[in-house]
Amino acid sequence: MINKAQHGFLHGRSCVTQLLSTLHHIGQLLDRNIQTDVLFLDFSKAFDSVDHGILLKKLKAYGISGNLYNWFTDYLRGRTQRVVVEGVASEWSPVTSGVPQGSILGPMLFLLFINDLPDVIPPTTSTWLYADDTKLYTAITSRQDCDNLQEALSYVGNWSKESNINFNTSKCKALTISPRKQPIVLNYHLGSAELIRVDSEVDLGITITSNLSWNRHITKLVTKANSTLGLLRRTCPMLTNCDARRTLYLSLVKSQLSNATEIWSPYQSLNKISLEKLQRRATRCILQVKKGDITYKDRLLTLNLPPLTYDREIKDLTFFFKLLHGYYDYQCF
Repeated sequence: MINKAQHGFLHGRSCVTQLLSTLHHIGQLLDRNIQTDVLFLDFSKAFDSVDHGILLKKLKAYGISGNLYNWFTDYLRGRTQRVVVEGVASEWSPVTSGVPQGSILGPMLFLLFINDLPDVIPPTTSTWLYADDTKLYTAITSRQDCDNLQEALSYVGNWSKESNINFNTSKCKALTISPRKQPIVLNYHLGSAELIRVDSEVDLGITITSNLSWNRHITKLVTKANSTLGLLRRTCPMLTNCDARRTLYLSLVKSQLSNATEIWSPYQSLNKISLEKLQRRATRCILQVKKGDITYKDRLLTLNLPPLTYDREIKDLTFFFKLLHGYYDYQCF
């Protein structure tokens, strides 16, 4: 029932599978010297804007009827809310939109609400979603391809009006990925708003650039992780427990360095070294030793940590194994 373009909140799918599905195809086009235009679309308060009446109509269109339909109706309707400030409460107001957040059903109801969005887009344009994060892209070989992508964007705009959910046009971006110095350029419009043209965009936590290089993503990642590590060194000087310091590093720093490495794992030595330097500093901080007191290898053995290079290889192999044996929905690739 759930559209194959959707990767959010589904078994066997994730941010990584969505990004791989997209970037693998775009990378193939780039290898063939073909330009790709990608449109990143952002809904305004998506989960809070789901119209209950429209959602119930869509549930009925999916074949949900009888007692189950009545149960969903009772679940959504009759909700009220109020605001309390310093003990003073406002009047109760009816809640006619939004899926109950923090609930088990909330994410699934949103997926069913947005499920028909890819169906309105022509097959010439590829569509991928992760919950409300939506992107459209197509290969650009002529001005007509740009016009086709604009047409698909117009269909999306019509869908949003019919579904009573708005886009935050200030956060909708257009990115051209091309090896050419002078790509074909068209200014795309969503309604009366022109999409902002960018040379890079953060997509599901990964910085995508106009040449699909990971240098900018790794630079931003190293800067942020260095800042977090510096904060830990300044705020936890009296934390004498080594295991606690190790846990803080794993949860606040290494988690950043390991996020979606299946996508951006570096092949250039300079990037590998800059990432590994972070863990070298961190191990000295965790063990509270000075540079040169203990070798990096011995620090890793003491803390039971692999080098980041090995860690990325293990994640790649684990992902490939799960993909090969059906733990991931590989049909989307």
